Amino acid sequence: MQFYSVKEVSIKLGLSIKIIENMCEKGRFKDAYQTDNGEWLIPVGDFITSREQDQRAEAVLRQIDAKNRKVDKDIVYIDAQLVADFYGVTLKEINCWIKQRKISGKKDKEDPERYLIPKEEFEYLKGKIETGDINETIKEFLGNDFAEWDIDIDD
Repeated sequence: MQFYSVKEVSIKLGLSIKIIENMCEKGRFKDAYQTDNGEWLIPVGDFITSREQDQRAEAVLRQIDAKNRKVDKDIVYIDAQLVADFYGVTLKEINCWIKQRKISGKKDKEDPERYLIPKEEFEYLKGKIETGDINETIKEFLGNDFAEWDIDIDD
């Protein structure tokens, strides 16, 4: 029988080593056992994917991450508060839309409490306001959360 180490299982499941050790202690892995030196060994058969499949998947994910980092360098972001101010909604509402993936955004690396929105997306929505198409555009983004907005644009 082949076995995974606790570290391998933690990587495989995306959980901490301590959580995997606790799962072993509680008998969550069939036929897992603790060696004389206290290390847990978990049967490979408890999992659907093999080491080789996990390694190939990890290589693909690394390639995707590298491409995303390259693309991300080219994107200009603006503070979510600017977007909230522009639309007259709360920052909390904008952050909620980002978390629900109704609009694009990401956490600021320096301040994880702060969200950033791609400037290009914001400019696109602003352009829709100027052409009068904003209600349809926002309705597409927000779905059931949409309520007709009455936005006055100063000339």
